[in-house]
Amino acid sequence: MSDSIQTTDAFFAPLTRFYKQEQIAPLDFQPIGVEKLPEPQKHLLVHDRDMTTRLECHYNSQIDLKALYISHEPTSYFREVLLIAEDSGKPVEYGAIEINLKVFPDKLGTEILEGKKPLGGLLVKNDFAFISSPQTYFEVSSDQHIQDLLELDETVKLYGRSNILSTPDGQPIANIVEILPSH
Repeated sequence: MSDSIQTTDAFFAPLTRFYKQEQIAPLDFQPIGVEKLPEPQKHLLVHDRDMTTRLECHYNSQIDLKALYISHEPTSYFREVLLIAEDSGKPVEYGAIEINLKVFPDKLGTEILEGKKPLGGLLVKNDFAFISSPQTYFEVSSDQHIQDLLELDETVKLYGRSNILSTPDGQPIANIVEILPSH
């Protein structure tokens, strides 16, 4: 896994990587305290479990993954993603993730590389033990890229988190940036 997951400056590294690749002006993330998060975003973001399960419960729907951009290195897998509620077809999260493939058994690694289901759901389904450690919560104004993906009509304030998943013995699993739609 790249050194970026190890540094404080890396909170937004997975998403910054894609914006740079796509030559889009970087987002202006503004860290905020938990108490300033509005509902339902606060309920969806403030927990120490996987986001997939939380979204499935909130939307009462299975969550599918749409990979927008993928970069696969020997031991790391980067992807820009949109999570979609299966029942409504609506986007329920936009984000980016850097995944450390070295920690997974072959079967789970193959499922991750297939890019059909979100990482959190795969970890739960495969009983793969992990620790979720939210690093920061933030607000950010949507840009045209995010507005198009989240089906927003105008620039709005969005909320999200940076999260690190690790194994119980401390090996990094993933560095994740998650942004929720405003609807």
